[in-house]
Amino acid sequence: MKVLTLNVWGTHGPAERQGVLLEALKELSPDILCLQEVTDEALLERLSYPTKLHFEGSELAVLSRFPVREQRLITFRAVSPLEPYRRQAQMARLDTGETPLWIVTTHLAWQKEDDSTRIAQVEELLKETSSLGASVLVSGDLNAEPDHPPIRRLREAGFLDLFSASHPKDPGITWDNRNPFIQSHSVRFPDRRIDYLFLRQEALSIFPCIGCKIVCGAATSEGLYPSDHYGVLATFAAVPTFFPRGFPRR
Repeated sequence: MKVLTLNVWGTHGPAERQGVLLEALKELSPDILCLQEVTDEALLERLSYPTKLHFEGSELAVLSRFPVREQRLITFRAVSPLEPYRRQAQMARLDTGETPLWIVTTHLAWQKEDDSTRIAQVEELLKETSSLGASVLVSGDLNAEPDHPPIRRLREAGFLDLFSASHPKDPGITWDNRNPFIQSHSVRFPDRRIDYLFLRQEALSIFPCIGCKIVCGAATSEGLYPSDHYGVLATFAAVPTFFPRGFPRR
């Protein structure tokens, strides 16, 4: 079973980028796809998944080869004084077999000075997920580096950073200044990892992670990247007992 998280950068950049993004997602072929900055339904329509969860007005989406049994969208009470909109988290309980898996995807406040807002948003997320049981996977663009307080708080709460667990000495850059799309941004940041897949540690016995890597980090021959972010892809050894007809087991 493969799970991918990626900030798809809306419809920014040259129009040809959308085709590059679509081909990258198709080639990776994750069983569960967690997206941020979804501003155009056309991308979702061109991806062949039986389950597509995207609340109207939200820039978050979960696509899955598993059926959804429950879904919800929460709007964080913690609002950044530095941005004019409210952040959200999308949650979905997927029927992955004997043990359902809760998928959570979010996009936290982005500005460098906003750690206090991000911490408050993480605390709300932890409260919302506290009653969901062991099998919870949190994904998304968290706009914080691995050693920053919001990420430390998730680890303290029992969530395992799957990339760090697989590559403890690799920084796993997902915001890379070699990507030319970053040059168009008005605010500059150093190379860093801000995109994550976190699994609650108690779930490792049910969904053992056998690998995690950074993806969507290569340009085409024309110099086009899929997004201004790179993605994070985790592979799990667990083979769910349920797969819709037409989708092979992985």
